[in-house]
Amino acid sequence: MAYGDAQTPRFESEAETLRAALSRAEGAAAAAYRDTARLIRLLTVIGTPSSPARLIDRTLTVLSEVFAADVVCIAEAIDDRLFVTASCGLPEDDPAFTTGWPVGPTARRVITSGSAAARHSVPVDDRPPPLRDVESTSAAWIPLSGVGTEFAGDMLVLYRSGGDLFTPADLQVLLSMAYRMYSAVESRERGAAIERLAQAGPGLARHLDVGSLLDEAVVLLRELTGTDSAWVLTVRDDLAEVAAAADTNVDTGTRWPRPAAELPGWPRLAAGEAYVGPGTTNDDPMLLVPVMRDGTVIAVLAARGRRARSFGKSSVEVAQVLASYLSVAMSNGEHYRRLKAREQELHRRASRDPLTGLANRMTAAQRIDEALANSPTGAAGLLFFDLDKFKAVNDRLGHEAGDELIQQVAQRLRKVVRPGDMLARFGGDEFVLLVNGATDLTDVNDMGRRIQVALADEFPLRGERVEVTASIGAVLGRRGTASASAMLRDADAAMYAAKARGTGRLEVFDDEASHRSIDRLDLRSDLSEALDHGELSVAYQPMVELKSDTIRSFEALARWRHPERGNVPPDVFIPLAEETGAIVPIGAWVLDQACRQLAAWQREFPSERLTMSVNISAVQLERGHGELLDVIRAAGVDPADIWLEVTEHMDTAEDISSQVSALRDAGVHFALDDFGMSYSSLAYLQRFPVEGLKIDRAFVAAMGESENNGRGIVRAIMAVADSLSMKAFAEGIETPAQLDALLDLGCGYGQGHLLSPPLSVERATAALRAQRDRA
Repeated sequence: MAYGDAQTPRFESEAETLRAALSRAEGAAAAAYRDTARLIRLLTVIGTPSSPARLIDRTLTVLSEVFAADVVCIAEAIDDRLFVTASCGLPEDDPAFTTGWPVGPTARRVITSGSAAARHSVPVDDRPPPLRDVESTSAAWIPLSGVGTEFAGDMLVLYRSGGDLFTPADLQVLLSMAYRMYSAVESRERGAAIERLAQAGPGLARHLDVGSLLDEAVVLLRELTGTDSAWVLTVRDDLAEVAAAADTNVDTGTRWPRPAAELPGWPRLAAGEAYVGPGTTNDDPMLLVPVMRDGTVIAVLAARGRRARSFGKSSVEVAQVLASYLSVAMSNGEHYRRLKAREQELHRRASRDPLTGLANRMTAAQRIDEALANSPTGAAGLLFFDLDKFKAVNDRLGHEAGDELIQQVAQRLRKVVRPGDMLARFGGDEFVLLVNGATDLTDVNDMGRRIQVALADEFPLRGERVEVTASIGAVLGRRGTASASAMLRDADAAMYAAKARGTGRLEVFDDEASHRSIDRLDLRSDLSEALDHGELSVAYQPMVELKSDTIRSFEALARWRHPERGNVPPDVFIPLAEETGAIVPIGAWVLDQACRQLAAWQREFPSERLTMSVNISAVQLERGHGELLDVIRAAGVDPADIWLEVTEHMDTAEDISSQVSALRDAGVHFALDDFGMSYSSLAYLQRFPVEGLKIDRAFVAAMGESENNGRGIVRAIMAVADSLSMKAFAEGIETPAQLDALLDLGCGYGQGHLLSPPLSVERATAALRAQRDRA
């Protein structure tokens, strides 16, 4: 009995631990189920055919339900006000629709940066009226814009009372859904406008009177562009005159007729091109499209809207087609066949993506349903994919370069498509490939691998060579159980899971894939709190002088021990930190820890003249050099004892040369990590004041595989370093043979598990003491 009594507390403690673990597991399973369900539900709404207005209304309603939001709305920023254009939870007579809300600090940050943001305890003045009497309110602001487009002020806003803060996982799903809703609405608006024009355009030719022709054309122009004001100018003898207006309040100017050359964008108009930009009387955006006859402008279609994105590519396109109809109708002697040719061209445009000529979203859905109905195997495969890091290329080289890259990708993908298959572009950098007649998922996966092979070679772009990979979601649909909307939804979800695992991945839609996607979302959320919860630590890997086997430096490496998952590999959580922005506080913390530890070691081992290497992200450099120098100096170390390591894969949206130069002037050194593993290696030696090259572990490992290639590449890298007066460091030294080869080549410094694995502070200190005692 005494033995049993003594052990009872231990058994009770173990039982309590098991109950707690079971409770956490049940909570995680419930969260995964909830997140999977909301993702699928939102994709279902967006994939269901409906009008643009109905799509927006239904999406806002579902967002309100799945995120427990009291108010969900779409608002556009005009000057210093947010005007609501659609909502769930606001009364129809709310002033937000007419006079708007003031733009608060968080909304202004979203407008400025184009990034999503969330806030807890929203001030009363920044809340919608239904929530101003609630004790506490949280909100999220999500930019509404497509990949490769500039953020123009439209945003999705969610408010909820008494709830928790919107998490990074919430924001990630909301960003994805906002983009998909934006793309679907834009596609349906374009399709509806082109269909309306196909019906009304040929009828313009029935007018015998030019006045009635222009009256109908201007009403049609305002309807098609969805703008506030529209009018038609006729041009004769180099003078422009208002001939028809669709709004009695339209301000067409005070002096008519006026020289046509004074019209905004006249050189473009005279060349037969459309003009989009500010007007002459105010800053409201205008669209001007010339009506041409025999190379001469005979009229100009004009429209004005208050919204920054009033005149996107779709509006310009339909206005240009209307101008071509009007040109024919105003030329009484033109042949009927020209009208028919334009009508056929219009139908072609309605089914094709204007940038690539591929099938568009509407056509893709029709073809998928047809394939399911007519497939000889009773099944069809679908691949939904987008380009990894396309936004980084688009931001760095510009939107025109982004369009050019999309066109090059489309050209390569056309060579992959078999007869009977269909390749479509959904907008932005998203593509769909229908695998007609697939028998099982093996056929679909094989096509996915062909896509990856097609994109493997670099793309020439604006004097550079750009690497592109694709995240691919795959699904197999069978006749009688699948539909186009369901297959698109599931393939989209699978792509989401593939992207969550990294770049260049292919994922098949199934329950496991959905759970992996949600698992990564949970990990992102946990990472945002890891620093505050003390879960992060720093390990130190020695950098050794190879000839003397002496530790000369350490590389600081972030480590994350998750309370439930255990050690999370750096190649998993560092990309997550970069995606979420958590890399900024984490990177600053690692730099602070490393500098303080270096200061402690320098005090204990002054004769060793130790230095410290720390990896640095593009975002930290973009934030400026001041913060980094403050951290270094506050730790009490000389900036000249710090090496910052940058990678060739580091994309920067801004010019950071001034920040880098300021750091170098202060004494900080720069080393190029993973040298030779990217196309821009030598270009980086020009962009950064690099003083050290780290030979990638892949080249070090290859020295044991091929006497010529392995040693030759390492020898070449060392020659580059020597010719530019740089130091060469070898990474990943794992075997004595590799070490001997590096010594034969005269490599001065290296690191790797053969020399020492990453060490805790205590073990690194012990290694330094042992080194001192040996001396």
